[in-house]
Amino acid sequence: MVEARFSMTRFARFLGAGGLGVLLYYLILYALTEFLGFWYMVSAGVASVVNYSCNFLVLKHWAFKNKDKGVQQGWQYAVMSIGLQLVNLLLLYILVEYVEIREYLVAQLFATGVITLASYIIATFIFTNPTDS
Repeated sequence: MVEARFSMTRFARFLGAGGLGVLLYYLILYALTEFLGFWYMVSAGVASVVNYSCNFLVLKHWAFKNKDKGVQQGWQYAVMSIGLQLVNLLLLYILVEYVEIREYLVAQLFATGVITLASYIIATFIFTNPTDS
């Protein structure tokens, strides 16, 4: 079993790598909603797919320095991405519609914090090399 320890350096690389994806996410979310008139939930779904697609290789090779050539990590990351995307959409909807944070971008900031932490924890188990200590 892989022992996944917290590493401040790895977490900083994770945040740096993910930062570009998050920026892309917010740009797509805003552009689709404000300029093209999409419902914020549809915009969030599209933006999530783009974000997670861009992040896989950067996280694997730079943030976690993983050299594994197998496809299992791709599938695990895809499952994680779909699960976290669904959680993100649910949190966003609840925050806007029930908690009544009427500004969808502010609600998305809260959801992003939750998703970032969950993503790091899960990605650590996916990408940590068995030889890491």
